[in-house]
Amino acid sequence: MTRTIARWAPLLAALASGCAPPPAPAAPSAHETAARRAASIALTALSHRKFDVSGCDAAGARVVQEAEARAGSPQGERCAILVARQGDQTWLVVVRSSLSSGSVGAQALVTVLPEAEGVSAIEYAR
Repeated sequence: MTRTIARWAPLLAALASGCAPPPAPAAPSAHETAARRAASIALTALSHRKFDVSGCDAAGARVVQEAEARAGSPQGERCAILVARQGDQTWLVVVRSSLSSGSVGAQALVTVLPEAEGVSAIEYAR
């Protein structure tokens, strides 16, 4: 009987390893965490300026290169947030409101200070 189990042991081990839970997702890097903090600061500043940020979530911000952020994102059913680190270490946060929001697909380019301690500029576009 021991001999029979020994023959099946490698197969059973392989099957058991396939049943293991998937590995936990990697924790965000310090750069991604700082980018999301900058997005949060930008959303707060925009909400104080009557820019409709409903449905916008800083946790959903995508970290991209500056050129891609400046190009913005197309109008859509959901709020889109792009964040890029600029050469002077400030953050460029581009927020495109959803088509169903009060700002109807408007786009805001927010410059957030290097350590996310505030906002230095906001520009609006359609």
